[in-house]
Amino acid sequence: MVVTSSYVTKEGCPILEISHDDDEEGGSLWQFHCGNGDYSMERMQLVRLDTILDLDRSVLSVGGLKMGQTARRATTSSSWTIEIT
Repeated sequence: MVVTSSYVTKEGCPILEISHDDDEEGGSLWQFHCGNGDYSMERMQLVRLDTILDLDRSVLSVGGLKMGQTARRATTSSSWTIEIT
């Protein structure tokens, strides 16, 4: 399971921000967002990774993100920029 928002799954906003973080239980948490800054609980969703891949297979290019890194891009045709969060 991964975290995303209804902006991505229901409104068709592009995935422009991906993060790979520690979860509260010591595991791994992947998040896929449109980068609009709205992370309200009303918008958040848990979905299967294949749901994300069905929407945008280009996210596979940053599948090697290390824990604590975030990848961002301006548009779907832009290159990803990796930063430590």
